Amino acid sequence: MVAVLAKGFLLPGNFLADLLGVESADDRGMTRTLVNMLFWNLVGAFVALWLA
Repeated sequence: MVAVLAKGFLLPGNFLADLLGVESADDRGMTRTLVNMLFWNLVGAFVALWLA
């Protein structure tokens, strides 16, 4: 269950890293972190605006 949630949470970053062809583990981790932060912060902001 936790593995499925983690895979879904990391999906946007993994998708973009695959799309860009990032192969180095360090570069992939940085790319995934940046994309996931931007994506999930945007989703959170829209949810907060929707609830307000």
